[in-house]
Amino acid sequence: MQDFPIEKVVYSKSILSGNAGDVSIEIFLSRFELESDGYTESVQTSIRLEGINIPNNPDELEGRKYVFPVNPTDGYIDGSIYFFSAHNPVDVTSIKFGMKSPNSLSMVLSTHWLLEHENTGFKNVNVKVRTEIEF
Repeated sequence: MQDFPIEKVVYSKSILSGNAGDVSIEIFLSRFELESDGYTESVQTSIRLEGINIPNNPDELEGRKYVFPVNPTDGYIDGSIYFFSAHNPVDVTSIKFGMKSPNSLSMVLSTHWLLEHENTGFKNVNVKVRTEIEF
C-alpha cells in the first residue's frame, strides 16, 4: 500500500446547496493523474459532502467553526471522493469558515480520507482542505 499523492490535488471551487440543517457542499478538484500498481487514471472528481447540520446562509457561517463526529455516529457528514471506480469515504471532523467576500466564503475542513476501505492501493490519509465556496 502506498501513500496517496495529495500534492497532486488542487481544489478549484466549492458550491453550497440545500436547506438549513441539511446542507450539501461539493468541492471540485482540478484534473490530475493517479497511479497505483501499474494502473493509471486521469481523475476528474469532487469531494461530495451531504447531510451537514449547519445554516445555508453564508452570512450566518462567516467566522464560525463546526465540529462533527465520524460515521456512523449521529450527526456525521456523509462524504466521499470518487476515483478508481469507487466512492471512497471522507470523514469531516470540522469546518472553519473564514471571512466572506462579495462572491465567496473561505473555509478549512479537517478531513480523513478512508482510501483503504475500497482497496484503492492507497493508505488512509488526513487532509486539511482549504477552499472557497462560490456564490
